[in-house]
Amino acid sequence: MNSTENVRNAFHVVYNTYENIHKLMDYTKTIAPEKSHYVSVVDKFLRYKSDNDFAGWFIGDFILIFQNKDHNEFENEWRDGPLYVMEIELYDEELELKESQLPCIRLSKFVYDNETMQGWGKGCSPSNHWRFYYPLRNADLMNIELVNGYSRITPINQESSDRHYWGVQHIVSKQIPLMDVTADNVVDKIFKTFDSL
Repeated sequence: MNSTENVRNAFHVVYNTYENIHKLMDYTKTIAPEKSHYVSVVDKFLRYKSDNDFAGWFIGDFILIFQNKDHNEFENEWRDGPLYVMEIELYDEELELKESQLPCIRLSKFVYDNETMQGWGKGCSPSNHWRFYYPLRNADLMNIELVNGYSRITPINQESSDRHYWGVQHIVSKQIPLMDVTADNVVDKIFKTFDSL
């Protein structure tokens, strides 16, 4: 196989992977209000994009945000309860040479003070991806402990969390293999995991 075929085949695989990720995200948002207590609260998925950094030309991480539909809605359309974050992670350059569980889905519960949430604007730009990506990984600002398969994450300094991560007070997160999720088990794998956080 020559280089031309390798490039063509690589992009074919990426295209098909993106198509399947799109189907999974759309399906998850569609069935959430029908088969769970959750609703998608942001229309578009969050992601890192950059014209200046070629790593930003390739999307390796997709984030959807849900909230419990039974919680009261604020004027800004957020609800008075945690954010439930579904992150589909395909690739991480830092883990490339290490043993990795990628591709995976990280399911997380982000807890904020209600007064803080009421001060947010409506919606969430796709470029706010980093506000939900880095708190799970930034050991300089967050205390990250692994307990019985769950990551328990708290700010080392709440003031830094207020400044960088919209004031998140704590996070509970669980990682599952992406390939374990099918159309038949999305409710169990995604929404019942949210229930357990």
